[in-house]
Amino acid sequence: MRIKFPHLLPIVAALATTMSVGFATELDLWFTPMASEGPMKEPLLKWMKDTLPKELPGVTVGDNYGPPIYQDGQQKFIVQGRKGKPDVIEAVLEGMIAYQRAGLLAPVDDLFNKWPDKDQFIPSTIKALTLNGKLYGVPYNTNVRVLLYRKDLFQKYGMTPPKTWDEMLQDAATISAKESGVAGLGLTTKNGSVRTFQEFISFFFQANNGENPYKYDDAGKKWAMNTSPEKLGEVLKLYSDCFFAGNPSAVNQNTRGNDYQATDTDYVSGKSAMVPMGPWIYQYRANGEVAKKILEEETGVLPLPLPPGGVQATYLEVKPISINAFSKEKDAAWDLVKALTSKEFVANANRIEGVNPPRKDVAELPEFKNDWWEQAFIAQLPTGVALAPINWGLVINDITEAMQKAIYKNQTPEDAGKELYNTLDQRAKNNQL
Repeated sequence: MRIKFPHLLPIVAALATTMSVGFATELDLWFTPMASEGPMKEPLLKWMKDTLPKELPGVTVGDNYGPPIYQDGQQKFIVQGRKGKPDVIEAVLEGMIAYQRAGLLAPVDDLFNKWPDKDQFIPSTIKALTLNGKLYGVPYNTNVRVLLYRKDLFQKYGMTPPKTWDEMLQDAATISAKESGVAGLGLTTKNGSVRTFQEFISFFFQANNGENPYKYDDAGKKWAMNTSPEKLGEVLKLYSDCFFAGNPSAVNQNTRGNDYQATDTDYVSGKSAMVPMGPWIYQYRANGEVAKKILEEETGVLPLPLPPGGVQATYLEVKPISINAFSKEKDAAWDLVKALTSKEFVANANRIEGVNPPRKDVAELPEFKNDWWEQAFIAQLPTGVALAPINWGLVINDITEAMQKAIYKNQTPEDAGKELYNTLDQRAKNNQL
């Protein structure tokens, strides 16, 4: 005979409700600007603390936001991503391509197409994140590389802003000679650094008719070379000339091997007068009066100077938020992606960093539409070239290693260009892309 205890049912139901409320969904998020020390960190962390509990009830996000440097995060995610953590990852475009090629990202096109906000995103930013017909991330910022220059120093020495590579080298050498403690030009040249590659590829796009070094061969169903040893050597010669052609040199030889943090800091502290740069550096105006004055009053923005016969082209960066294909909480992960690419977050993060919004509704806000810095970069967005959807990891290493040979005089730029071409060609023939 079954004994019934009807008076216990309300207690059991209450306990079940209490237990379900007590166990929140936990997500891991890797987001480099929230992991690295800098002006963006505290405002973004405050937004997370104030907003996510309201936007994602029942979801908690861990406070370890991953490695503070993109290349470290890329290496670690590729090694450990199949364990399901982090659930959501922020990346640079070449990182996202590598993750997708490794099978680590969940496609989000079906979810994205059902999202009412989908039509607010600039189509080119979505296209850049679409691989083989599938969308693998949602953009939260975009930008291009330009040349920043110190208007006050150019005026002081009666110089006009450079339009060609030769003029840039000459102007930089002049400033290095005349302005004590200031290098005419700053570059990122650390081996393997993502920014080293991004600066190089910006100059390369100009020399290579605005095209990627690889092009997909539909007939052969594989990637093939889309450049020449001479074009690669031309860019490597630019780097060599920056360090050695002038006396004094355009770039301080002691800065060979600088990573992007040093490049940024040198410019905002007045140690360099020109720098190929994206709009994020504007966040450094919060670092102090010197940085604020340089960025707000003394900086001009130019398209990158051109090589002989070159075209106006530059690296187009699109930063996505993506979902780990092995996450056990994909529904909650998608809700987090939507929050981090929402109008409110994009406006907040892009305004702090000074980068360009991928959302049309954010771009129309007065604080973006009427801002000279935003508009100076937006004007160059049409010249941006997105990276081809190959696995860039090995190629980035090949390019930055060739650069080391040129700037440390281990090879002539011409020989380094020929060797680099052969290496990149072999990557394609070996199906390593």
